[in-house]
Amino acid sequence: MKAIPMFPDFAPICFDMVAEFSDFCEKLESGISEFITPNLFFDSKKYTYVFSRLSQNALLLKGVSPEPLYEGQRGHSPFFSLLSNHVDMELFDKYLNTYLQEGLFWKNMSEEHKHVLEDDLSRREYKILEDRNNFDYLYSRTDLAQLQGKAFHKKKNLVNAFTGAYESETKKLDVYTIPDALSVLESWKKMRIQDEDDYKECRMALEKFTQFSLSGIVVYAQGIPVGFSIGQCIQQGTMFVTLFEKALNGYKGVYQFVNRSQALHLPPTVEIINREQDLGDEGLRQAKMTYRPVGFTKKYVVCKE
Repeated sequence: MKAIPMFPDFAPICFDMVAEFSDFCEKLESGISEFITPNLFFDSKKYTYVFSRLSQNALLLKGVSPEPLYEGQRGHSPFFSLLSNHVDMELFDKYLNTYLQEGLFWKNMSEEHKHVLEDDLSRREYKILEDRNNFDYLYSRTDLAQLQGKAFHKKKNLVNAFTGAYESETKKLDVYTIPDALSVLESWKKMRIQDEDDYKECRMALEKFTQFSLSGIVVYAQGIPVGFSIGQCIQQGTMFVTLFEKALNGYKGVYQFVNRSQALHLPPTVEIINREQDLGDEGLRQAKMTYRPVGFTKKYVVCKE
């Protein structure tokens, strides 16, 4: 079994490390979606991730971004991220300052880490930039399950259009229904050939469903699988991160039905649903805002002045 090496050694992520990452990541308090185990695997190829263990409670991630990390900055930029609940200037000086001095960016700094370090970093002439394109959208599980009030009127009408047109059923995503979810994914792919990376990551999530400790639902219309949702509970079961949500075109209201059904079928401990970032896509941003987020998991980029 491979393990995450101790600093200063680094190693790429591999499936032998899933249990070690899962044990570590479930203790993180920031709620940053990039730091849950499945996303570390999904993003590892895109960003060429390598990892090092600083201590029992801290991991250091390094990678290279193929796109700009902030407006006006060029892509293909090396960066690091700190996965830890605790940070102070002693840890910063011991492990992180050298990387910033060498021109690496600190990506996905949490709001908690910003509050602890911002005064000291400002005095050292480091910039802390709000990374709005990567804020995670947070929703009330109750809001998405009930769709009450004028703000959700259009969403509820679309759900009703789906249930009125089809005999609908929702089943738990498990070893028996994963083949149905895969059939939806394959049909979805035929309509979205430009989204090859998204397809591959979603397929990995379904195939590694148990290994990643994921959960979800499959939706049926007239007995035919037409949509699914898959994600992971974090923060002691109080937050659910929606990783993928796919459905077939031609079924009016199916996406709204899948969204609502996922909220209805979550464990009672879940209070917040994290539907991840908009990545600066204006259309996606508008769509996410129509579900009335109750907050955001904010993230920041740190660099030299």
